Amino acid sequence: MKTLPPTLLLFSLLALAPLGAADPTPAARPPAPPAAQEMAALDHFLDLANDDLDQMQRVIARIRAMSPAERATLRGEIDKFRQLPDTQRRNLRLGWGASHPELQDAWRQMMQAATPERRAEIQAQLQALPPEKKNAYRRQLVDEFNRPAAKK
Repeated sequence: MKTLPPTLLLFSLLALAPLGAADPTPAARPPAPPAAQEMAALDHFLDLANDDLDQMQRVIARIRAMSPAERATLRGEIDKFRQLPDTQRRNLRLGWGASHPELQDAWRQMMQAATPERRAEIQAQLQALPPEKKNAYRRQLVDEFNRPAAKK
């Protein structure tokens, strides 16, 4: 079976997570018994490659490290993503969908080390690029970020 891009894994993983017991709105369908949900998840996980499972493990670790406010913010961003038209969602997926996990990790480190002004500048430049050129730009920035570390 072909492996899923990490972004799709993130969204499928988040879709499997319960949305919270405090939500007073009734569900459209009655929730499946936990055993059925576990079996469906297990069936899905058995088909995944080890790299995909590793990526999911990293995502779970990041989610566990989030505060309730950060989780709520992420949930809001996911809800906004789900409201986008298919073409916009496809373009967003192209941005990271084909990226290697090491590039994603290095990107995260670079952005965390950057000043708020530099992050805003990078985001503005990324938004100006067509989706097919974003990965090359990300790779260039990560290589520039890693170059001084490699010289040490």
